[in-house]
Amino acid sequence: MSNIEFLLILFFINSVVMMGIILRCVKRKSPRAFLRFLFLPVLLSLLSGWFIQFYAQISEISSRQILGNLLLMIWVFKSFNSHKSSKAILLEEFLKSIRLAISDKRFFKIIGLILRISFFQFICFGSAFSMNYLSGYSALNLIDLFGLILCITGMLIEVISEKEIRNNVSKTTLFISTGPWAYSRHPDLLGLLLFFLGLQILSLGAVGSEWSIIGFLVFVYIIYGKLAPKIEHKIASNSPEYISYRESVPKLFTIYKK
Repeated sequence: MSNIEFLLILFFINSVVMMGIILRCVKRKSPRAFLRFLFLPVLLSLLSGWFIQFYAQISEISSRQILGNLLLMIWVFKSFNSHKSSKAILLEEFLKSIRLAISDKRFFKIIGLILRISFFQFICFGSAFSMNYLSGYSALNLIDLFGLILCITGMLIEVISEKEIRNNVSKTTLFISTGPWAYSRHPDLLGLLLFFLGLQILSLGAVGSEWSIIGFLVFVYIIYGKLAPKIEHKIASNSPEYISYRESVPKLFTIYKK
C-alpha cells in the first residue's frame, strides 16, 4: 500500500465520520454535537491508521508514533469540553452555509461543504496522519524529545488558560487580563500552536511526512489569521475597554508586562 492510498483511506474515514456527526446535528436541529465532537473524526482516523498499519504490515510501530498519537488522543478528548466559543466563532459561516443548503435541499452542496471541512481538518492534522505510515526509526532522538516537550508545554498552557476562562469570564466580564492573559491576548491559542508545532517536529522523523508542513502552515493561518481576529472583534464590539488591553498586550507572547 502506497502512502497516497493510505492517506486517501484515512481521508475517506474522516469524511464519513464528519458526515455522520453533521447528519446527527441536522436530525436534532442543533449544532451542539458538531461543535463538541468536531475532532472525533481525527481520533477515529488515527485508530484506523494504526489498524491498517498493523494489518497491512506497512511498518513497525515506533516510540515516536505511540507517543505522538497518545498525546493527540488526549488533546482530542480534552477538546470535547474545551474551545467551545472559539469553535463556534470559527465555524459560524460554515454553520450558516450548511443550514441554508439543508433548508434548500441542496444535497450536493451539503456534501461539498462536508468534504471541504473534512479536507481542511485532514490537512491541518497531517503531521499525525503521516506518523502512522512509515514512522521512521523506533528510537527517539533529541529532535523527537524537543517535539514532545513542546506538545506537553502547549497542552499545559491550554489547560491553564481554559481554567482561567471558566473561573473568570461571565456575562458581565467578557475578557480577562490576569494570569496568562497578562502576557498574551490569546494564551490558549498560543498553547494550541505550540502543541501542533511539537507534533510537526515529531513527524519529521517519519518517512514522506514533508507534505504535512503545508498543513501546519494552513493551521497557523486559520488560528492566527482567521480565528484570533474574529475573537477580538467580537469582544471589542461588546467591551470597549478591550481596545486599550489589546494595545498593551501582544497577540502572541511577551516576557514582561507593561
